[in-house]
Amino acid sequence: MEYTLILMTLAIIFALYMTWGVGANDVANAMGTSVGSGAITVKKAILIAAVFEFAGAFLAGGHVTGTIRVSG
Repeated sequence: MEYTLILMTLAIIFALYMTWGVGANDVANAMGTSVGSGAITVKKAILIAAVFEFAGAFLAGGHVTGTIRVSG
């Protein structure tokens, strides 16, 4: 039982780290041009990204997981 808790905790920590990295890469790709051209500020880009990254994960995350599960 003790090892199960340790492994589950490590898996959760690793998953959060991976999602943070993927999300940061998505934001850089999506907002880099807008911020670089001066169309929006960095603060606005972070706010826009936070709202839409969360909304995308919350609303469409299950569909993505289903697609990956079927494809693999």
